[in-house]
Amino acid sequence: MALSISNVFDPGFYRAANQDLAGFNDAQALSHFQSYGLNEGRSFSPLINLNFYRASSSDLANFNNSELLNHLVNHGVAEGRSFSPNVSLNYYRANNSDLTSFNNEQLFNHLKDSGVSEGRSFSLFFSPISYNKNYNSDLSSLNNSQLLNHFEINGINEGRQFSPFFDFNYYRANNQDLTNLTNSQLLQHFQINGINEGRKSSPSFDAGYYKANNPDLAFLQGVNLVEHFNFRGLFEGRKAANDYAGNTFSTFRQLPIRSNYTRVLENVGSSDPFDYYRFDLNKTSTLRIFNYSYSRSVLEQVIDSSGNVLSSRNTAVLNSDNNIGPIPVKDLRLSPGTYYVRIQPTAGNTNYFLSLSDGTNNSNNSGNAAILNKLDMELFLLNLAIETQQIGLSNLLDISRNMSNLV
Repeated sequence: MALSISNVFDPGFYRAANQDLAGFNDAQALSHFQSYGLNEGRSFSPLINLNFYRASSSDLANFNNSELLNHLVNHGVAEGRSFSPNVSLNYYRANNSDLTSFNNEQLFNHLKDSGVSEGRSFSLFFSPISYNKNYNSDLSSLNNSQLLNHFEINGINEGRQFSPFFDFNYYRANNQDLTNLTNSQLLQHFQINGINEGRKSSPSFDAGYYKANNPDLAFLQGVNLVEHFNFRGLFEGRKAANDYAGNTFSTFRQLPIRSNYTRVLENVGSSDPFDYYRFDLNKTSTLRIFNYSYSRSVLEQVIDSSGNVLSSRNTAVLNSDNNIGPIPVKDLRLSPGTYYVRIQPTAGNTNYFLSLSDGTNNSNNSGNAAILNKLDMELFLLNLAIETQQIGLSNLLDISRNMSNLV
């Protein structure tokens, strides 16, 4: 079906993003948008950002909002132009094998009508599942469509974490010419300019560092560097950023402990044999910790301020074919005080994902190593599939059907 203004318009999103219109029905919302909202620059879809569309298409720089939207529905989507920092139709096609024959208009309609709600992969940088499960557990009651809406309406402005490749506060702090930009402007700058300029975008990934320290990748730039790390570099043990985790007890990296997971993507190896993280508890709490590494295991230890090892284990390993064993979630009941997590390699250079949270209010396994239950494991594997962006929907369904073999 050809695109039109009425079918790219999302009345539910329009109401949610514009609280003064909360009482409007769908017809009233569309009428308001066409008469006023479009020219006022109001948000009308979680999939379309007209400011981004204008900024990423220099030939449209002088178009007003009405001209932009008409161009988008009549030409821009079909031409494969970028219209959102969080949506890529080319990526959507490439990562969903049942959609490879779809043209761009069909892809857009499928994503809008089905893809988001199904949890399909439509962006290298954003997925609703990862937004919730990896970074914002307080949003666990929201479905995939609501999670995307939340990010667009609230999460960007709040500076919420959503990706290992971009962090609002880090990007602003490490690019002094961008200090006055809003979070929305920062994300737009990163997607259109910063990633191609090799700017530092998160503690976990620095395109300039990755390229400079991997001479065989000198021909890559921009998003291709991110894709290489995501698909290959992670599993090959390549470092993608400076080491922010200290190598001794006195050079630790401080991590906050909160109800949402604090996640760290880091690397250890022959030239960096230890990573130390410190966290402080001001009350008796249950530390929830889980950790997985890529292609090789790492040794994870929790240590108190006197140097006593409270917990020691080898991590689960995620391989490039997305095979992984059961993920042990360690719950430790800890008294107020200062503690450390120490990570060290067991065989060669290794990337790992460390996740810590305060599980006091949702833990039933204090002091024991609990295995993720079947539902949690399924969500975890679905999330890994989306994070590594290497498998299509049929493979996700295979994972779901075969879950009993994994837990």
